Amino acid sequence: MATPSHITFDDSLWPLLVVRFTGTPTNPQFEEYMARRGSYLARNQKHTLIYDTVSFTVLSSEQRQRQIHWLKEHKEPLRTLSLGSALIITSPVVRLLLSGVLHFSQASSPYHAARSMPDAASWCAGRLAGAGLLAEAQRVRTHFGLTPGQGTG
Repeated sequence: MATPSHITFDDSLWPLLVVRFTGTPTNPQFEEYMARRGSYLARNQKHTLIYDTVSFTVLSSEQRQRQIHWLKEHKEPLRTLSLGSALIITSPVVRLLLSGVLHFSQASSPYHAARSMPDAASWCAGRLAGAGLLAEAQRVRTHFGLTPGQGTG
């Protein structure tokens, strides 16, 4: 039996946005993901992201092409508003496909391939702190039980 697919957004620690992918999204789910991601860019606020792909399968080639196109369309707001993305990737296949998407989209914001949620959260907190969002960075660290500069992995 196939794993049900869904994409969830958690902005409870904004300006940290956590996006969780489960299974392989349908095309309508993927379009909704991109629209929702665009709505966060429309806030016009600097932020970081964690993409949790631990339970993710893969995007179809059509979805990968659509994502590359979306990233190119939104290159300028992504460059100015995204402080970076931490991607929790445990699958070598997903890591390879992501590498291709990032290459072809010419990603304009930093990213970090994380091994775990604490690793991703620590990296994002560092990006927030580096942008002067010290209280927000501390809130992320506290939520995940991290101390400043703590490396996880």
